[in-house]
Amino acid sequence: MPDSNHYNKDEINPPDFLNQDFFENVLRESENDKALKITQLKLVPGTKPGDHFASIMFKAIISYTSKGKTIEDRALVIKTMPVEEGIKKDMLKDMPIFDREIDMYTKVLPEMMRVMESIGDKEVLAPRLIYHSTDPPTLIFEDITKLGYEMHNGFFDFTNTVLIIKKLAKFHAVSFYMNDNKYNHIDIAKYKTITGEEMLEKMKVFFDGFDYLKEEVENWPGYEVVAEKLAIQNATFMEKIRKVYQPNPESSINVLCHGDFHVRNMMFIKNGQDIKETMFLDYQVSFWGSPAVDLIYVLYAVGNAECRKRREELLSIYHGALTEYLNNLGCLKKPPSLLELNIEMLKKGAMEMLWSICFLPFFHMDFTKVDIEDFVNPTPEVMGRMRKMMYTDENMVKILKVVLPELLYKGILA
Repeated sequence: MPDSNHYNKDEINPPDFLNQDFFENVLRESENDKALKITQLKLVPGTKPGDHFASIMFKAIISYTSKGKTIEDRALVIKTMPVEEGIKKDMLKDMPIFDREIDMYTKVLPEMMRVMESIGDKEVLAPRLIYHSTDPPTLIFEDITKLGYEMHNGFFDFTNTVLIIKKLAKFHAVSFYMNDNKYNHIDIAKYKTITGEEMLEKMKVFFDGFDYLKEEVENWPGYEVVAEKLAIQNATFMEKIRKVYQPNPESSINVLCHGDFHVRNMMFIKNGQDIKETMFLDYQVSFWGSPAVDLIYVLYAVGNAECRKRREELLSIYHGALTEYLNNLGCLKKPPSLLELNIEMLKKGAMEMLWSICFLPFFHMDFTKVDIEDFVNPTPEVMGRMRKMMYTDENMVKILKVVLPELLYKGILA
């Protein structure tokens, strides 16, 4: 049995349906071999604590015979709904995240890659989907670690972040082009956000950091005005975030946003610390809306402090890559100007508050020092204890002392 100290509790014991009969049926269909026979099956937890929330994940190591050949240790990644009772299961049961991700992998992403291939671009946007089901909600992918991909711990420097943001620009450009070509059989603009009022209310436990942070900031000399602004956020913040996720008017800029564009939703082939290839993962909350959402993720959840200092340069690089790819596609609709893009970042500034105050501290948390069960079932009391620990972390305090005044002077912390 896996060590429960190193994995999420709800990933220690896989659901009963993930058995040998199930995987034989999956592989028989995938390999087009009704006689395929599994000789060995091993299931292990698929991720480390804190790597994800909106699913449970496992890795299946399978040996089997098919068409006269013996296949040893083929690895598949399985993503399904939580089965352990608790807030995580309750929070996700009515959210259409698996429906959205199945649509992305079976309809949207294949069409996007066909558009890319039409101009000779064969870059891959996502791992290959082997199997999907809505009952129970399940997706099975080829394990891309066999291709040399790996997770990355920490945030990237400017040079590597540039490589990631250029691929994001391509992803956005293809969706922009597809929407401009209304004859396309996929209405990409129909994928409105699932981060509506109901979902935001369920996730409110993750947004309640303002009061805890205010208590700490009050003790920082020179931050009195910041503390005052933090004190009033609870009354208006949820509505600000709801507006961030709404698409802009058709005359303005919209793209298909990844929606959860952080470093743990990517895998990389690297040469030392330098990126050679990037693969995006987890399209559960992808939606049609402002590119500023994904771009703010880049500043706080992909790149390091240097990237935030050079944000205007990063945005200019993104804009250049977006424009160039749209020109290569022959897109007739004019892309936004760099000025419009910068204005858009200010308009969606509440997302910067969400990331710097509510989400970024989780990326600085040492999950070996907390009870993982507390994170799986994050009650307000548990989150309060975590927030106290987060906002006194030396690295987090250093970041916030830079970010909070910037948000104040831009009029975002209002």
